[in-house]
Amino acid sequence: MKIGLNGQKILDENPAGPEIFTINLFENLAKIDLKNEYFIYTTKKPEKDLENKIKQGNEKFHFKEIEYRKLWTQYGLAKELIKNPVDVFFTAIHSIPMIRSSKTKFVVMIHGLEYQYTLGYKNPLNRFFIERPIRYAIKHSDKIITPSLATKEEILKRNWNVDEKKIEVVYEGVSEEFYPKSEEEVDKIRKKYEIGKNPYLLFVSTIQPRKNIPNMIRAFSQFISENENMKNTLLLIAGKKGWDYEKSLEAPQKYGVEKNVKFLGRVPEEDLPILYSGAKGYINVSFEEGFGLPLLESMACGVPSVVSNIPAHKEVGDYLPVYVDPNNIENIKDGIFEIMTRYFDKKDFIERSKNFSWKNTAEKTLEVLEKTLKEN
Repeated sequence: MKIGLNGQKILDENPAGPEIFTINLFENLAKIDLKNEYFIYTTKKPEKDLENKIKQGNEKFHFKEIEYRKLWTQYGLAKELIKNPVDVFFTAIHSIPMIRSSKTKFVVMIHGLEYQYTLGYKNPLNRFFIERPIRYAIKHSDKIITPSLATKEEILKRNWNVDEKKIEVVYEGVSEEFYPKSEEEVDKIRKKYEIGKNPYLLFVSTIQPRKNIPNMIRAFSQFISENENMKNTLLLIAGKKGWDYEKSLEAPQKYGVEKNVKFLGRVPEEDLPILYSGAKGYINVSFEEGFGLPLLESMACGVPSVVSNIPAHKEVGDYLPVYVDPNNIENIKDGIFEIMTRYFDKKDFIERSKNFSWKNTAEKTLEVLEKTLKEN
């Protein structure tokens, strides 16, 4: 079987969740599958280190550079797949070519439907163009993969006439690098980010409206003001700036906790497990998530969490996190107090995280690709 993989975003300098997912998936497919032949389509030639990381010495993995910049999916990629069709094409980007060869089956990964929080969505015209590629991909793909039951159910709620049998749930995984780090490593990371000996909560994600960061900071400020003995607690926000980030950056000063809130920007991947390990807890009170990879990463490091009570978080965390209403400041504040004062057994979180691995993700994805090819 010839399998095509969309590698358009894996070369981004600052990869976010979907890009991290894609790289880990490709790497683990290379580890487990020595039978099928793979073609990874990219916008430019990857650096040798990244190429070697993904290929894992598997000679059946090939990179194909498609240089066309504008309308890369609808022209450059479409042209390549018609000229050199594969049996199955998989993309973790929410779009597929409109002009396709009947010789190729298409499988699309829908990470989530959070686009309702994107810039300009309230404008009906903008909404049409924001939704259109996703709706088209969902309608015209042969199979849909979602990272959670929550995302599958969100798709089915829409009036898009999607056959439930067409959607397969494949959970994301957690990398082997995420495990509790030593005190010595944590001490070094505290010095690097000028944390000192202060206890801290950690948020990890792109800064954008759906992450509900202003409400998180407002609740944190109330927690600080009501607990004199915890006034040295810090809130660390690790993540690159997304769209409409200004209100998030202004919130610490607005709520009088500018000395307690530190925006770290996007931190190197190797620093994240150590930052998690040193935290009193992980916090994320977002309005919507397709899966919640940082929650899983924090659990693998044995760290308790306070998160919004949305379906995706519950699917990943089960009964272990402290769940709060993302619209209720008082409830978020109480959740922060609980995470800062209650005893948690880190072993519970670590054991839960073992249910998720990138190897399992790759195996399940391969099963879906093979199943898609067999179906008429």
